[in-house]
Amino acid sequence: MLPLLRSRRRAALRREPLSASERAIVERNVPWVAGLDVAARQELEGLVRVFLSEKSFEGCGGLVVTDEVRVTIAAHACRLLLHRETDFFPHVDAILVYPSAYRVPPEEGEDGIVLEDDDELVGESWSNGIVVIAWDEVCASAERPGDGTNVVLHEFAHQLDAEDGCARAGWMMAVPAG
Repeated sequence: MLPLLRSRRRAALRREPLSASERAIVERNVPWVAGLDVAARQELEGLVRVFLSEKSFEGCGGLVVTDEVRVTIAAHACRLLLHRETDFFPHVDAILVYPSAYRVPPEEGEDGIVLEDDDELVGESWSNGIVVIAWDEVCASAERPGDGTNVVLHEFAHQLDAEDGCARAGWMMAVPAG
């Protein structure tokens, strides 16, 4: 999309408030929002609106992606964009959501030697436009907001870190379960 058109579309989206049901989802699943002032809440809603418009979500392992899933993940991710000039995670196209921790098969090197054992993960951030998240870990962030762990913030922080192009080619960062 041409930059001017994208900019205008984003500006219009940022002026749209969330619906009452979307706000209820944020209030229920994103506890830190309660501490934001009115202006910051409005900014967050605009960021979420753009994020939801530009990113696709896909359920994996039997998970059905609902508004609850989409809005919750978007609100957590957009926390990282508050009060900064941003291009809305330009390298992210899709968010894959598993119901819980998922297993990743071992990685094999060119010579046939297994480089890693079978891993159980709750999140990954890839250089090819994909972020993978375990939904139960997203929900746990709402239940224990002060514990310093949030898989959405963690994986999308990797994406922010890569925006300047300094991340190595083909990078993939993962969060093990447990």
